Amino acid sequence: MNMKKDQSKTPLFDAVTNFVSKNPTPFFIPAHKMGRGIDPRWLDFAGENIFKMDLSEVNGLDDLHEARGAISEAQDLAADAFGADHSYFLINGTSCGIVAAICTVASEGQKIIVPRNAHKSVVFGLITSGAIPVYISAEIHREKGLLGGVSKDKLDALYAENKDAKGVFAVSPSYHGVCCDMQGLIDVTHERGGIFIADEAHGNHVYFNEKLSRGALALGADCACQSIHKMSGSLTQSSLLHVKGGRMNLGRLKSNLQMTQSTSPSYILQVSLDLARSRMATQGRDILERLIIMSNAARKELSALPGIEVLGDDLIGEAEIAGYDPVRLVISARKLGIDGYTLYRILRDRYNIESEFGDYFYTVCVMGVGSEQEDVDRLIFAIKDISAGYKGQCKPLSWDEALPPTPPMIITPRAAHFSERTFVHRNEAKGRVSAQMIVPYPPGIPVLCPGELITEEICDFLDGFIRSGRHFHGSESENQDSIAVVSERK
Repeated sequence: MNMKKDQSKTPLFDAVTNFVSKNPTPFFIPAHKMGRGIDPRWLDFAGENIFKMDLSEVNGLDDLHEARGAISEAQDLAADAFGADHSYFLINGTSCGIVAAICTVASEGQKIIVPRNAHKSVVFGLITSGAIPVYISAEIHREKGLLGGVSKDKLDALYAENKDAKGVFAVSPSYHGVCCDMQGLIDVTHERGGIFIADEAHGNHVYFNEKLSRGALALGADCACQSIHKMSGSLTQSSLLHVKGGRMNLGRLKSNLQMTQSTSPSYILQVSLDLARSRMATQGRDILERLIIMSNAARKELSALPGIEVLGDDLIGEAEIAGYDPVRLVISARKLGIDGYTLYRILRDRYNIESEFGDYFYTVCVMGVGSEQEDVDRLIFAIKDISAGYKGQCKPLSWDEALPPTPPMIITPRAAHFSERTFVHRNEAKGRVSAQMIVPYPPGIPVLCPGELITEEICDFLDGFIRSGRHFHGSESENQDSIAVVSERK
């Protein structure tokens, strides 16, 4: 990344600490008055300075929604660090940026191409905007029970059928570390006259080490939404939204960001973005180099264990997978008969190792700027112990079933969300319109999205899926026997 600005600067952090140093008499919100009203137990645990930084838009600290001072300067530094034209702090997480971006690209009744396995924030964006989703599915690596990448040829064919689509939303890398051919997808989108939104919630670190896949902004994406807290060291709930080029309507985007963000933005979260950006821009290459070496060594050692698989570069070239993020260890013990949910619990309960996520095949362990070799060694010890203890005791797990055909969309996600809804047993849901998502794992692709018809094939699939002892994500009821449907029959 060719940065032009002095990335060691931290203008917002400096402005906040300068304000605190003046020790003003606080007749402004918040009520704890720079920490004096905080419960002593919490104050004793956390220390007083962090609470002194919990401020509002007082003199010298700028205003997130009308940034012209320290926040504006900090956002300009972020744009320089990531290669964007404009960058915006997000204090409601990446989700609020995704909703704002979708609302900016597609209005009510307009089409936007989105992945079938969309994060729920994409559904929220469709509900808020009233846009009509045109779903595209990633390829499936059936042997691995894993979602691959989206084919640029499939995108081009879908665009040919939906020439009026306003843009495309895509995710890379995925939760499991899979990177798609972002360059190909961006090229197709622009050739068709669309705007490209990249979900880089799990990929903001790739801009700071050349051994990682190239970031979407470097490949020509119009917009990228990033969870800086996930991979680059800011505090939870703090993210960035970047814009590059002239396709996005900036005025409309800023208005939508005001709609999706708090009018009382946390300065602690904003300062964490300022500092995390500076650290990654000035030290990120070395930090990531260390993480890549640690994770690759662990991947090699773990993969040699009986019954253990760890995802890696060997996936490239299959199922439209164009790259793999090494800075996470995605582990499967399915050959030992241990599903990913169980492995997640074993690591937590027996070894005090808290992983990020578990599904039917995999447990996801995410490395980050604070990871140490000691952490990796503990994980290796635990997996070795599990491998030795379970070898040959259980039947290996497999998955090789076809998903039901994608059902027709009867009403938009927005209409489904705001309709009166009721819960019916899944065996009585045939012919009704779904008011929820239902996502089986594997492979992590919804069989139902809000507004779609519940077909006989879907009912049969869900019945067999649940009878096999697995469960799906997205249920709004207390058990998996019920489905939320639109009350009025269509």
